[in-house]
Amino acid sequence: MTQEYSIQRLCEECETPVNDEQRYCHHCGSHIGAEVVTINIFNNVDLRHVFMFYFVYLFVCLFVKHSSWFNTYDELFWVEIILAAITLRFVYQNWHSIKPILRFNNFKWYILLGVVLVAAVGSLVISISVRELNVTFFHTEVSYFKAFRLYTFPTLVMIYSIAVMPAIFEELAFRGVMYNYCANFLDERLVVVVTAFLFAIMHLSLISLAWLIPFGFFIGSLRRKYDTIWYGVVFHFVFNLTACIFDLYRQGELF
Repeated sequence: MTQEYSIQRLCEECETPVNDEQRYCHHCGSHIGAEVVTINIFNNVDLRHVFMFYFVYLFVCLFVKHSSWFNTYDELFWVEIILAAITLRFVYQNWHSIKPILRFNNFKWYILLGVVLVAAVGSLVISISVRELNVTFFHTEVSYFKAFRLYTFPTLVMIYSIAVMPAIFEELAFRGVMYNYCANFLDERLVVVVTAFLFAIMHLSLISLAWLIPFGFFIGSLRRKYDTIWYGVVFHFVFNLTACIFDLYRQGELF
């Protein structure tokens, strides 16, 4: 089997080593040069990996949404495990580029507290708004907790499924694997936008795009600025946890 090698050169602006097929420097965002070949799925291995990874992820989500096999969390549990396994497979394949962002680089307590506060307030505002929209226009009220009532520890199972698993594995998938792939051939500022849209589309909810895109953009910006996924993981976890707590409060299960 033949091996693909990327020829490296230096960015003219910051002298960071860049691959020959890159259009922008992943460090400073400068355009590499007009002589760079046009990137497409046939001549760029990173773009092919992005397409393959996202296609598998989206296929699983579409299958779950449009299949009658996943009516209880007994089945959805295994879907979560499958998506986590797919993500970990790509993390392992790209360990050399994933490992640096698993460190809590540039850690500052006040930034972490700010992330937690923004996540909690934002989630509460969106949860209240979504509930009002559902009641006013669709005359229905959606509850996360109802799907978990039959389990021995329903609150813990709900938090595990809605807050813990997505916060870890969706961030590894979109702000880890896909972000790193895209950063090899796109300006990093554009990577933040692209991964935000892909993240939002993956949830398969047209109405939710209104807040999922800013959600993804904010977390991607944290990833870009601090070179770590952990601020995003914390934001994602607190955001979803707050939605769970709000739902428990409405169902009278909080106290």
